[in-house]
Amino acid sequence: MVVVWILGGTWSPSQLLGQCCGDCNGDGVVTVNELVTAVDRALTTCRDDGICRFHFPASGQITSYGPGSDGDVQAGAVLSYTDNGDGTITDNNTGLMWEKKDQQVGGIHNLDNTYTWGMTSSPYTMNGTVVTAFLDTLNDVAGGGASCFAGHCDWRIPNIRELASLVNYGSSNPAVDTAFNTNCVANCTVDGAGGTTMCSCTQSLLYWSSTTIQATPFGAWIVYFTDGSVYNYTYKGITGYVRAVRGGS
Repeated sequence: MVVVWILGGTWSPSQLLGQCCGDCNGDGVVTVNELVTAVDRALTTCRDDGICRFHFPASGQITSYGPGSDGDVQAGAVLSYTDNGDGTITDNNTGLMWEKKDQQVGGIHNLDNTYTWGMTSSPYTMNGTVVTAFLDTLNDVAGGGASCFAGHCDWRIPNIRELASLVNYGSSNPAVDTAFNTNCVANCTVDGAGGTTMCSCTQSLLYWSSTTIQATPFGAWIVYFTDGSVYNYTYKGITGYVRAVRGGS
C-alpha cells in the first residue's frame, strides 16, 4: 500500500480519497492523477456531498496602478468558473453553484425580474416575493408537475459575502466575469433549451443578499453590480434583483 506523509501525519490513498475525492472512479485502483486530486482536496474544507472550498479568489483587477496596488500584486486565486450546461455556473474557487440569468420573457430566470425582501417592521422576516415567488419556484418539487431547478432543491439567496464574491473588479457595467455576462440577447435562455441561444446575464443594478443590516434591521445588504459596490441602506420593502445560490457550509 502506498502511504503519503502530509502535514504531520500519514494518510493511505483510501483515506485521502475519502476526504473529497472528486472524479475518482471507485475501481479500486489509485492512479497518480486521482492521488494528486485527493491530496489537493484533503488540504481544503470539503463536505460529504463533494462540495469543496479551495482558495480565496482574487479581485479580478489586472491593471496595475503602481507597485503594491491590487492590479500589480493580483493576490488570490484567479477567477475560475464552470458552466454546467444546465442553467448553472460553479465557482471553482468557492465551490458555490449559481443560477444563471437570461432574457426569456416570463421565465423565472429572466434578468428583469425583481422581488421584495420582506418585512420592514419587527420581526423583519425574509418573507417577501424573493421567497414566495422566486425560491418557491426554484425549489418546487411537485407544483404543477415541475421539478427543482437543475435537479437541486436547496436553492437560497446568497449572504452578502457570497454575493460580493461574484464581483470582478476588473470589469464594470456589469462588474462580473464573462461567465455571468455573455450572449445576453433577446429570448436567450440559461440552458439553450428549444434551440435558443444559451446565455448568461447580469443587471448593472442592485441585487439582494439574505443578510440583514444589524444596526437597522428594516434593511438588507445589497451589491450594485454597476461597479461592485456593497451598500447597507436598502429598505426591505423595495424591489431588487436576485441570483440564487446553493452549496456552502
